[in-house]
Amino acid sequence: MTEQQQQEHLMYQIISGISSMNAPIVFKGALITKLILKERNYAETERSTNDIDANWVGEPPTMDELTEVINLSLEPFGGSIFAEPERNYAPGKSAGIRIIDTESGVKIISMDITIKPVIGHRVYHYGEMNIRGVLPDAVLCDKISVLSGERIFRRAKDVLDVYTLAHCLEIHTSDIYRALDKTEREMGSFEPFLTRRTDLEHAYDKLRGIIGKPDFDSVYTFLGNFLEPFIAHDRSPKVWHHNEDLWISVN
Repeated sequence: MTEQQQQEHLMYQIISGISSMNAPIVFKGALITKLILKERNYAETERSTNDIDANWVGEPPTMDELTEVINLSLEPFGGSIFAEPERNYAPGKSAGIRIIDTESGVKIISMDITIKPVIGHRVYHYGEMNIRGVLPDAVLCDKISVLSGERIFRRAKDVLDVYTLAHCLEIHTSDIYRALDKTEREMGSFEPFLTRRTDLEHAYDKLRGIIGKPDFDSVYTFLGNFLEPFIAHDRSPKVWHHNEDLWISVN
């Protein structure tokens, strides 16, 4: 394994351990996106990650309670790593937890945990590990929402993620809009995506840690087609057929 692969393997071990606890923590972000792509045998592009993202879906815990849950899940590591608070949560702000290497005292992994409900979850598999993660519709809903506004320039990684997910998932516009409504996310005008292509290309080119990174022109053209019903705010039922790169209306 490369150093990056070892790091990601460790993160999967950690979130699998947390998933085995009774705490209402559901994982999201790049680690779950990678599992969705892997399930569908999509291997053309792979994006590395260095942190863990999750939602706490129950009554908000104290930071001590949150840290205790995570440290209990780390007991199988024999004291080689431990968790400590890094940032308290607040309205619109996630809690920050850092995972520390006991011997060196160095932070090796960051965890961002949002106190927020999810629209369902399921179990994903990483080898023999079971991991509680958000549904693919929730992943896409969040990322399409990002692409619809100014955040697209700060989260250019979501441009790539939507591109890869749309290459291997059957997607229903009704499911995305339902997730959008339930999570109260906003669907913007997509004006930055449509009118600031050069700025977006610059942000995309700065992305690192990507194997098989497609060229920006291909990604931008593909997304222009895929995002069409969302750009138009068209809620009529449509299904995305990834084998044909085509939206088909549903009667």
